[in-house]
Amino acid sequence: MARSILARPSYTKLLLNTGITSFALLAAVQAGAAPALEEVLVTAQKRSESAQDIPIAVTGVTADMLDKLGFENANDVSAQVPNMQVSGPYGDVQPIFSIRGVSMSDYSSNQASPIGVYVDEAYLAPVYSHGASFFDIERLEVLRGPQGTLYGKNTTGGAINIITRTPGFGGEGDSFIKAGAGSYGATSIEGGTERELIPDVLAARIAGSLKRDDGYVNVVGQDANAAQTDFRGLRLGLNWIINDKMDAVLKITQSKNDGLSTPPRNEARTDLRGSGLEGDSNGFIDYTGYSRGSRNLDFHETESNAVGALITNSDLAVLTMNYNTGSYTITSVSSYLDADYYQMADTDGSPNGLLEIKWSSDSVSFSQDLRFTSNFEGMFNVIAGVYYGSEDLYMQNIYDIFNQIPDARVGYAKPDTIPIFPYLIDFGMIDQRLATEKTSAAAYTQMRFDFSANFGMDIGLRYTRDESKLSYLNISRLANDGTPQGSYVPGNTTGVDNAWITLPITVFDIQNLLANPGDLATYQNTGYTHGAYTLDSAPELNAPEKEFTGKIGLDYRVNDDFMVYGSASRGYRAGSYNGGVYYQPRPLETAYASPEYIDAYEVGFKADMAEGSMRLNAAAFLYDYTNQQFINVVGISNFLENAGGSQIMGLEAELWARITERLTVQSAIGLLDTEYTELTLANTETIADQEDRVDLSGNELISAPKLNFSVSIDYDLLITEYGYLSVNGNANFQDDQWYSAYNDQYGYDNIRQDAYWLYNGRLSWYANDGSYSVSVWGKNLLEEEYDSYAINLQAGFGFDQYLAGQPRTYGMEVQVKF
Repeated sequence: MARSILARPSYTKLLLNTGITSFALLAAVQAGAAPALEEVLVTAQKRSESAQDIPIAVTGVTADMLDKLGFENANDVSAQVPNMQVSGPYGDVQPIFSIRGVSMSDYSSNQASPIGVYVDEAYLAPVYSHGASFFDIERLEVLRGPQGTLYGKNTTGGAINIITRTPGFGGEGDSFIKAGAGSYGATSIEGGTERELIPDVLAARIAGSLKRDDGYVNVVGQDANAAQTDFRGLRLGLNWIINDKMDAVLKITQSKNDGLSTPPRNEARTDLRGSGLEGDSNGFIDYTGYSRGSRNLDFHETESNAVGALITNSDLAVLTMNYNTGSYTITSVSSYLDADYYQMADTDGSPNGLLEIKWSSDSVSFSQDLRFTSNFEGMFNVIAGVYYGSEDLYMQNIYDIFNQIPDARVGYAKPDTIPIFPYLIDFGMIDQRLATEKTSAAAYTQMRFDFSANFGMDIGLRYTRDESKLSYLNISRLANDGTPQGSYVPGNTTGVDNAWITLPITVFDIQNLLANPGDLATYQNTGYTHGAYTLDSAPELNAPEKEFTGKIGLDYRVNDDFMVYGSASRGYRAGSYNGGVYYQPRPLETAYASPEYIDAYEVGFKADMAEGSMRLNAAAFLYDYTNQQFINVVGISNFLENAGGSQIMGLEAELWARITERLTVQSAIGLLDTEYTELTLANTETIADQEDRVDLSGNELISAPKLNFSVSIDYDLLITEYGYLSVNGNANFQDDQWYSAYNDQYGYDNIRQDAYWLYNGRLSWYANDGSYSVSVWGKNLLEEEYDSYAINLQAGFGFDQYLAGQPRTYGMEVQVKF
């Protein structure tokens, strides 16, 4: 059983200190005449409301706050939101969000995140589109907890709403241009302007963003760095007041990123010590004999031999129409998204040809939401609607495996790996092609009962029918030059779900094969499990699902400034087909991961104090999590599996205080206690026996640190009649966390990140009339070395893979508003 986080003295002390600090800040605020905090309006419940008036855990961040903190993407925002983390196998392009311990470990592009991401209410299905619209932002909202009513499927963990600026009327156009330069050759320019084309009838806004840098990973021996950004985005917005009751807003966004991918760090794990052989200086190599440990490389250096392009394209159109009578509004939100992705990844992070992958995916999706929102007099109001969404996705991945002769010494250190070596010497490439068609139809309602001025209840219910079709699947083997060799799916009639049928091979056989490659055909002709080469598809699979989700919540307003609430809700994430590699046609039962569910219970409060100059929100929650989906890599096979059950308990609090006219403090804390209550997975240390399963119940969940903490302080250093000089310092702490459900068992003890702090700062001069600002900034000021993602590839390749977080960066920025 996982030890309670509240039992750890350091955490108890931090909670006590946080509480003492809150009371001290309250006393300080009350002692002076501090101005009130800004009210943050959100549309988290599909109507515009103050974040303090809705009984859910939501963090709203305005455009001014984003500028003040220098946030450039949702990854930056996560550092200031309690119990929210971001990891990513491919950097900012394909972020994996975790909220309150609900996350995913699947890096396949056909998998949907359990954290729903929306831009102007349009749901973004492909994860590689999640970073494409983060410019010219009006507001960002992070909803924590399952959103099973208004947002539907794929929000078991929460939702992230990105609201972009809409052109307005009245002659006060919000126009600006912002330019910056920084370390690693970074340059950026972002701007937006709007005009009324027809006074009080039609307004237009155009905005764009250009960002590029040379990359922060130094590729030793090459001219170009890796981990580059080269982003271009453009958005056109039209706001049409059709008549006194109808309006329409159309936004079209096109964006592209075309840089060099981020190579991982290869940490060799094949232990030669004690084998009687002379190995690397630290006794470890991967299966090609490489060891980073002998190269004296810095944390952000690599000897990668295949750093290639990382390209994403996203075309998004969203049309929102409203019919407003005063007592009710009918809203239609239509969206179309065409997004594609390509990456040449040197997955082994070494100068050798061990594992290199070309990822590519193309997704086309459409959604339509039609809802009725009441504004009745009296105790009852309702939101009711219908929703339809579809996504067609095609994915093709090329895995180039052992394009270099394996190191025979591995056979001495890991005898269980010997049978695979004859085939890997000339294995070639795996060509994986997959097409899916997904549709989702739903009817939903959320009813509000205000029994009195202080006491209310929400009841929400959603019925969803999802259908997921695997319309095409082909997995074949190619030679390293692309020549077809054979097909696994379809074509494999051996009954063996592996790339080869193992034979009794000795170390001496391997040495003989290395000396006499002509003998290789003897083993290959009887060893591979594929059949004749074909581009035919495996049998089509279809998985319909019907689910009820929803919530019931009660809230009581003690007075105008203090509200308590409690809720019970159910969220669900649709099932998914295995996007990884396997070698035998599978029935629906093993090719498809079942839907996952969360039953969530939450209590909390929201308080405004000291005449509105201080705000404290807190919540406690308990989750019963069943059938959690995640990918499990065994050798060079992938298994999308369901965890039987897990439990999540947690606390979180957010504090804002305007202590004086000059000083503002913001802080957040999150605590998690997570545990798999039922989980069995393959033993990756005995890959020859695929029936060998291990019990992992009691382990902690992935990307679920026990403690996370953040603080941000704004202070106006100098105030003049022309402007003021302001400094912002912010820091965030992430506790130890695992990147694998195995935790420290079965060779996964290094697939983790130790606790760390990140410190950032920004010094800005603001004109009093708001016309311009000049800023200098720095991120990760103490140059903390940390990893944002890790995966164990020991069984198939002899190493662990890590993706390093960004190093220290700095720069300056000028913004002009007009």
